[in-house]
Amino acid sequence: ARLGARVRIASPVGDDASAPFIEAYFRQEGVDPGGLVRVAGAHSSVAAVIVDAQGERLIVSHRGDALRLAPALDATQVARADVLLTDPRCPAWAHAALDRARALRRLSILDGDAAPRQDLQRLVGLSTWAVFSRAGLEAFEPGPTAQGLAAALAAGAEVAVVTLDDQPLWWQRRGGQLCSLSPFVVQPVVDTTAAGDTFHGALAVALGEGAADEDALRFAAAAAALKCLQPGGIAGAPRREAVEALVSGRSATG
Repeated sequence: ARLGARVRIASPVGDDASAPFIEAYFRQEGVDPGGLVRVAGAHSSVAAVIVDAQGERLIVSHRGDALRLAPALDATQVARADVLLTDPRCPAWAHAALDRARALRRLSILDGDAAPRQDLQRLVGLSTWAVFSRAGLEAFEPGPTAQGLAAALAAGAEVAVVTLDDQPLWWQRRGGQLCSLSPFVVQPVVDTTAAGDTFHGALAVALGEGAADEDALRFAAAAAALKCLQPGGIAGAPRREAVEALVSGRSATG
């Protein structure tokens, strides 16, 4: 939403004290929270994040049972979207959404973060873009990076990507060559929390606007780098002007 997209969030949440806070935060950020479903008697997922002096984070999560007890997804929401961005935290909803997106020939992105292997194997082949973290690719297909990306393409994804923190990311489109893209170097790094989430969101925006593969990845990498300059997790996600400035070669500092 900060990059100019119209966004709707669909997710199960509990009927606990966290749910109104979650909904209010999305509204504040210009995100339509109409797809949030409060699950009676269930708890929302929450996390505590500890960030050290170098900006590296330790995340301690409590996965609420709303993800497990949720009713079936209203997949008609997908028909109103240009791009679907999902992750494996609620595999039943992710599967339904990706399946609907594929039937409608909508572009879809799976945030392939660390998750049970069976969940990733269930979802990767339904996505247009399978975009893994280092831990996510290892969970999906242990072994060399090229082998993991090839496995994602063989499963059915059209493009497979792995981000490697401050190292070059690797990506491959089915039938194409394995390629790398160097990260943007920014200083000082304050907080790396939500850099991956920022990357995926920015990638969705760029692809939805019709950007070519490498251009979209570069835009996403710039957004993720800028996030690291700001504290507060996702609250530090950048605005469009700053991302475009970094992509165009202008410097970025905290």
